Amino acid sequence: MKLVLQRLAEYNDQAATAMLNIIAAAPADLASQDVGVYFKSIDGITEHMAWAIALWLQRYASFGSYACLAGQAIISADLQALRATIKGDRAKTIALLRETGALLSRFVAELPESEFERRVRYRSTNGQELERTLWHTIFQVLNHGTHHRGEISAILDQHGIANDFNSFVSYVS
Repeated sequence: MKLVLQRLAEYNDQAATAMLNIIAAAPADLASQDVGVYFKSIDGITEHMAWAIALWLQRYASFGSYACLAGQAIISADLQALRATIKGDRAKTIALLRETGALLSRFVAELPESEFERRVRYRSTNGQELERTLWHTIFQVLNHGTHHRGEISAILDQHGIANDFNSFVSYVS
């Protein structure tokens, strides 16, 4: 299980970097344009992606003591303040997405094998108390990134911008 999740985390991080590079080369106004999706725009989607990983990293830190998460500023950050800080600021959003993606990869790589099957408790964003298997939550975060990169890929396709950053086999050997 660990190796699969490690490779998925590495892929998630590399695919996000490729996506950000393509977005950076796209017409300047496209990223902020409301295209009718749930988070309105590419900027809105990337803000959501970065914030969601930060949320999960804080949850992971609450499940135990993990060296790679200890002392990381993102772990003690106020999530609502963080959301406000990145809103409308593409550079801060990109930096946060890169930081959280790299930290998530590191967390998965350093997580002891014995932890993956552990049951963990946390509150959803609407306050509901949940209990899940740890590896399921990690898979959720990684799958969430794939979903939103696919959404951004479709937006880029609709605007005639070549993109292919979601192929897992392109990032692993």
